[in-house]
Amino acid sequence: MHLVSLKASCQYRRVNFLEFLKSKLKILGLLEIAICSSAFALPKVITTSPAITELVFQLGYGNQILAVSHFSDYPEQAKSLPRIGSLFLPSIEKVLIFSPDWVLIDHQSTPLSFSEKLTTLNIKHVQISVFSVSSLFEQARKILTEVFQQTETTAIENRLRNYQTIQKQLLRKFTFIALAWPSPTTLIGRRTFLSDLLTQVGGENLLKDSVLTPYPQVATDWLIKNEPDILFVLGDSKEQLSQTEKLASKWWKTKKTKVILLHSDLFARTTFTPLEHLIEILGPQP
Repeated sequence: MHLVSLKASCQYRRVNFLEFLKSKLKILGLLEIAICSSAFALPKVITTSPAITELVFQLGYGNQILAVSHFSDYPEQAKSLPRIGSLFLPSIEKVLIFSPDWVLIDHQSTPLSFSEKLTTLNIKHVQISVFSVSSLFEQARKILTEVFQQTETTAIENRLRNYQTIQKQLLRKFTFIALAWPSPTTLIGRRTFLSDLLTQVGGENLLKDSVLTPYPQVATDWLIKNEPDILFVLGDSKEQLSQTEKLASKWWKTKKTKVILLHSDLFARTTFTPLEHLIEILGPQP
């Protein structure tokens, strides 16, 4: 009886040891998976402008956004995201609540003091500056490679090829003035994304290169002396288009100027959206 009990006891211990070994190996396996998952986890980000918010969505990483600036309403999914403050005054306190891996900063709009605070707090951040069509593609690649650590940029190159196809279809010579606000009369200067977009398809902004302000105010006398082929107006309604047409008829008596509405929902943000919709307002070459 004693030998039988001893044999049973040894078998029990062997089974327990095997189970113990299996459990440890399982834990090690889960630990390895966790480490690998952590190493390849996509970073969570905060965006400080509606344009950057939309651009991150267009690049396919909208699910990685923790919070956004006010007026980040495109695409539809962005409307439900938490807000960190206005375009010109984001809250550093709200950024700290979300503990992002990266903050994507709009270089043209976000105060330098905000970036300095992020540096002091050791929060990784990157300046995004889009002022032309070429810089849009450059900054999109920057977001993919620097923030999301992606080496594959095929999607961006495909967008570039699509844009180049549209560009060839639209190419024609025309002069233009682009109206940002009617009162006081404020134009869209040459050193802006929208002006460059129109220039890329053959347009010539009648504002001189020497005008460094992105959105200069001009006198009525200047407008009267500089009649364009097309007057673009950035707005959101047919009523605004009608009002601009009345202004154009006062400024230029020949009535040869065509007035075209650039809908704010499509053309106010420095993303891929204006590139995709330009053909709708200009049409292919005549």
